[in-house]
Amino acid sequence: MTDYQAVVIRENEGVCDSQVEALSTDALPQGELLIRVHYSSLNFKDALSASGNRGVTREFPHTPGIDAAGIVEHSDHPEYAAGDEVIVTGYDLGMNTSGGLGEYIRVPAAWAVPLPNGLSLRESMIIGTAGLTAALCVRKLQRMGLEQQSRVVVSGASGGVGSYAVALLARLGHLPVASTGSA
Repeated sequence: MTDYQAVVIRENEGVCDSQVEALSTDALPQGELLIRVHYSSLNFKDALSASGNRGVTREFPHTPGIDAAGIVEHSDHPEYAAGDEVIVTGYDLGMNTSGGLGEYIRVPAAWAVPLPNGLSLRESMIIGTAGLTAALCVRKLQRMGLEQQSRVVVSGASGGVGSYAVALLARLGHLPVASTGSA
């Protein structure tokens, strides 16, 4: 058992409130990896969870944070050992499973990926889920035959994923065309 701090969202009669609370790792869900979180990023889904959106989070109290970068404290899986640096993004993290806005998470080993060489834990969360999603989308376009200096419409260009996509496309020599519902 280890005590730690986390942002906890509580719901009372349809109103959500957040505060930092002391918790115990004993209360974390089952999983093969106990990870000490060093960094997380803020995402749109985190705001939805914190505001009580039932499409994102069904049960409260809850700790949001849909991504995390940290060091494995304990592993029950042969692919990971204590001390390994990992990233967790996607799956149910921060939605209905305690997320990266806590000092610890416990997740299935399949949710974690080793930290890529040349990238720090901090840098991985500067890029975060938004940057990863944008990079995967741009890579898919390239694999589908996107030609150099192509015009590419980026919907939601003012958001996290969209702004990363615009930057990546421009950096790669394409001509991003930003589209947004915002003025």
